Amino acid sequence: MIPIGVGLLMCGVFYLYYRSFIRFKKGVDVFQQGHLDYQIGLHSNDELGELSKAIDEMAQQLAEATQTVHQMQGKQSEYIDREAELQKNEDYFRRLFEYSNDAVFIYDFEGTIQDVNNKACEMLGYPKKSLLKIPFLNLQPEEEQSNSKAAFRTSTKTGSIRYESVMQRKDSSLIFVEISSSIVDLKKGIMQSIVSNITQRKEIEESLRMSEEKFRTFMETASDLMFITDADGKFTYVNLAMANGLGYTMEEIIGMPFHEVLDRDRMKEAREKREKFIDMGEDIHELVWETKNRRKIYGEMKAMGIFNQEGKFKGIRGVFRDITERKKIEESQRLTQLGKFAADMAHEVKNQMMIIGSRAKIALMRKPEDPELLKDLTVVTGQCERVDKMVKRLLMFSKPSKEDYKETDINKSVDFVVDMLEHQFSKDNVKIEKNYNSSLPLVKIDEKQMQEVYMNLMGNAFEAMQDGGIITISTKAKDDYIQIDITDNGEGISEEDLQKIFDPFFTTKEKGTGLGLSACYGIIKAHDGELKYTSKKGEGTTATITLPLPD
Repeated sequence: MIPIGVGLLMCGVFYLYYRSFIRFKKGVDVFQQGHLDYQIGLHSNDELGELSKAIDEMAQQLAEATQTVHQMQGKQSEYIDREAELQKNEDYFRRLFEYSNDAVFIYDFEGTIQDVNNKACEMLGYPKKSLLKIPFLNLQPEEEQSNSKAAFRTSTKTGSIRYESVMQRKDSSLIFVEISSSIVDLKKGIMQSIVSNITQRKEIEESLRMSEEKFRTFMETASDLMFITDADGKFTYVNLAMANGLGYTMEEIIGMPFHEVLDRDRMKEAREKREKFIDMGEDIHELVWETKNRRKIYGEMKAMGIFNQEGKFKGIRGVFRDITERKKIEESQRLTQLGKFAADMAHEVKNQMMIIGSRAKIALMRKPEDPELLKDLTVVTGQCERVDKMVKRLLMFSKPSKEDYKETDINKSVDFVVDMLEHQFSKDNVKIEKNYNSSLPLVKIDEKQMQEVYMNLMGNAFEAMQDGGIITISTKAKDDYIQIDITDNGEGISEEDLQKIFDPFFTTKEKGTGLGLSACYGIIKAHDGELKYTSKKGEGTTATITLPLPD
């Protein structure tokens, strides 16, 4: 029999060994299930411990190998995805290349074409095989090749360039093109050029250029004054006739506000017309402009508004026709008709008044005893003489005589009248200032008639200054005529009255006849001269006489 102690010892040893074996078996089962990160962990020095360690190391190596395999599989999948994406991109760019609306050329730095798209073949009329055999620069005519070579050299330095050129089709016809060249691969020396056919655009540009040239020629050779303004009313274009007509240089007038050329006295009226015009978009009306030296130009203006697509006002396009001479002719015709009427009426009145005056004088010669009758007859003869003077003025207005014309010193002739009036005017605090040009040439005039004109005009100036003032008389020679200005600083004449001052019987004076200025106008017209009035209400008036110099 085995002793009890030995038996118990053997049972203990067997239990420990069995427990290690069970742990070992469990680890092997876990490994078989694929859990390579599990460790058996037997650290005994017996065979089971050594085998356990070997299995743990093998499991660790298998885990690392599995991880490596997984990583390699992930990378392989990524490579496959990238390859698919690259293929997709390549297909996309190939479609862009082939179906581009512009011709695309791929060539090396020597000019040898590597590839072209369908549009390039269609544009130049070559099949692809033929086009690949032609150097890129040889697709252009010789006269264009030097420019293209220079552009090519620039693009190799800057990386890209865009320029216009000409290409020759297979049928020898030429087309205008725009070429955008860029480097695709610097190491391999590969270039890409995108070529756009701009022949139609060039034809349109040429058509527009010719149209603009015709328009500009028409504008520049037109006698009418033509202009364009922006929305603020500043000139952006004027033709030569307008610049010359107003006395400005192109540099002075471009950018100038439109209101600068308007007559100062009609500014309010012009603003109202502009506001009305902006609402209407088109208008024709008469307008008065002023030149640089403030000479008035009467004209008829046709203006059209410039509007953008949204209907916003952008400016004015206008044509101004100078009708100053037409106005003078119309005024002359009107005054001629009035003169004829005045002459007819004067003859009728003169005959009747001659009879009345003669009878009254005969009755006075009889020396009637009745003092009242004597007084009445004296009044009748006096009024007849007054009417006779009016009739003479009417006849002078309608047809002044030319009986006593001789060369005269205008300064002396005017000064003679000034000497007669100066003392009388000074009593009413009116001073006469003389500003004569001492080197005036002689003028052929009827001195007595012209002195009547001076006296009448100075009298009008005197009557315009109720509280005193200054009358300035100036003489000067201009071009082929002599000018006499009689200026007062009186109350001025309204624009409405200024248009009618030469009409017979028109007067603003309570006791006036309205024949003085009419007669003066007739006398000066008989001398082939002109009489003009300029005035500003509240500032004064200037009467200007111009007389032609002898031939």
